[in-house]
Amino acid sequence: MTDEPDAGPAERRLDEHLELLRASPPAPGTALVPRVVRTARWQSFLRAPLRVVGMIGLAFVQGLTTLFGGKGKSP
Repeated sequence: MTDEPDAGPAERRLDEHLELLRASPPAPGTALVPRVVRTARWQSFLRAPLRVVGMIGLAFVQGLTTLFGGKGKSP
């Protein structure tokens, strides 16, 4: 908490809000962990196919750039 005499009204108001939050912190929901695990599972399932699609797209673009002589150099 800011007890400095030069603290502005915004800082004092913020301290009041933070004090209210410290007095009654929100309880964690019971559905949070299963929801995070479920999200991580489907994201990891899609990671490999999306990476393959991205690599094919990159190869296609690099092939077209090489074929038609793009303005920039290929890496």
